[in-house]
Amino acid sequence: MKTPSEIIETAPSRWGAPRLADLLRGALANPKKRTPAELAKLEQEWKQREATDRAAHEAAQAKTWPTHLRLCGAPEEAASVLATTAPLATPALATARQALAEGLRTVLLSGYTGTGKTVGACELFRVATRKETRTGQRLAEWDSSAGLFLRWTRVKRVSDYLTEDRMLYQRACTVRVLVLDDLGGMPGETLGARHRELLEELADRRDRPGLVTGYTTNLPLVSEGGAPSAFRAWAGDRVVSRMCRKGTYLLRDCGARDLRQEGGR
Repeated sequence: MKTPSEIIETAPSRWGAPRLADLLRGALANPKKRTPAELAKLEQEWKQREATDRAAHEAAQAKTWPTHLRLCGAPEEAASVLATTAPLATPALATARQALAEGLRTVLLSGYTGTGKTVGACELFRVATRKETRTGQRLAEWDSSAGLFLRWTRVKRVSDYLTEDRMLYQRACTVRVLVLDDLGGMPGETLGARHRELLEELADRRDRPGLVTGYTTNLPLVSEGGAPSAFRAWAGDRVVSRMCRKGTYLLRDCGARDLRQEGGR
């Protein structure tokens, strides 16, 4: 096993600002000329440089957030709302942010048109990232290949016989962040056998650690009078059980108030 000195000596240099290993190399080269106070100062300077580089990286990420949303396929209206400095605080947006903060993997949002469901669900694309080494630090960068926005109407048209459709469905099942928008139908309508099987398989394959899924629907999630909720009646128990595994999800009924005139969608 290598000693700390050997690890430092063999640590690779990176482009940009010097790494802590580079600074310590210089200190170890002349140990008798470095006092503890000087070494502490070197460490403090490096930490300050790291903080400065990290802040600059975060500012650059914030600037490219709208582009990232569009590359993930988010609707233009949702990307425009989320691109603002302070998007309208809606129940949907608050729920998505809570799910990200708690590391949950499923968000199910219901409500009428204009209640902000799609905007809230697209906030989940904040975790469509990859880690890159920048100035000696592992920092998160946007990765649009890790995010996918799909409407349910598009998924319903997936054919078993078209290669393009099979590839799209496979990606929907495995992509890091999926937003499946506008699940549902007319009042009293239920899923056909094929579409139910398709949705059940998709929800089952996405019920995995490391994957994040946002579902939106116009159907109520709350049951009334002991009867199943409209969403459960439409999707079926098996689909709901896969979307709502204990400890992994958040549900939110976003109501009926149209927020589009106030900056939400």
